[in-house]
Amino acid sequence: MPSSDPLKVAVVSGGSSGIGLACARVLLQRGHRVVLLARDADRLARAAAALDPAQEGRVDVLAFDVAEAGAAQEAIAKVEARHGRIDWLVTAAGIVEPGLFRDLDLADHRAQMEINYFGTLHLIRAALPVMRRHGGRITLVSSGAAFIGIAGYSGYAPGKFAVRALAEILRVELACEGISVSVAFPPDTETPQLDGERPKRPLVTRLVSEQGGVMTAQRVAESMIAQAERGAFVLAPSRTIALLARFHSLYRPVLAWQQRRILARDSGRRPES
Repeated sequence: MPSSDPLKVAVVSGGSSGIGLACARVLLQRGHRVVLLARDADRLARAAAALDPAQEGRVDVLAFDVAEAGAAQEAIAKVEARHGRIDWLVTAAGIVEPGLFRDLDLADHRAQMEINYFGTLHLIRAALPVMRRHGGRITLVSSGAAFIGIAGYSGYAPGKFAVRALAEILRVELACEGISVSVAFPPDTETPQLDGERPKRPLVTRLVSEQGGVMTAQRVAESMIAQAERGAFVLAPSRTIALLARFHSLYRPVLAWQQRRILARDSGRRPES
């Protein structure tokens, strides 16, 4: 039976660590009941214990793979059965496997698109019928890499570009249904994922990414949630990202030129103009 507790319900994918877990913490502090979604049941259990050490029952968990559409439908059905509603959906699940296009395996391209884009799509499609009854918010998590082409992210950035496009369309289509849509563009964020990614980055990717600075997951989450509550569509956690969001079309040729020089120097070739 659905809970009779009047608390609003926030569902967060990628909720076992990083930005997803930090968003869950912020939403919990704002009075929501939180449902954490991720693939690893053990990590989810540890995350729930950290968020709700007194076992007050305000944190629920569901382990499944967002890349599987059927599993997403089943998970959302369980959320509805247990809690009766979804007031805020945060799609923070994602992976990154950097590498130059010539070196990246096709399976890496496919896996990143499946989780980063289709994982987002699956959850939103599953949650919409529930959310239409009460309205609410959907916050998609994209990336600063969704504004401009960064060498080394040919497998990662296309999915995040697609998330950005999906958010822009859903913002228009769902407005009349009382559902507010926003999309976040985090810079490099201190998370276990970033720790695993850094050693794999090609030189050009590392040098470009460092220009955007690094934030803690907590600061990113606090900024995201606060901006979304104010009704913002583009959630820019840092000034650099805010400037990139506004002026990326002007900066694109400059960054492309910089990257060609770095790649040419790294390979010992003369850069193309």
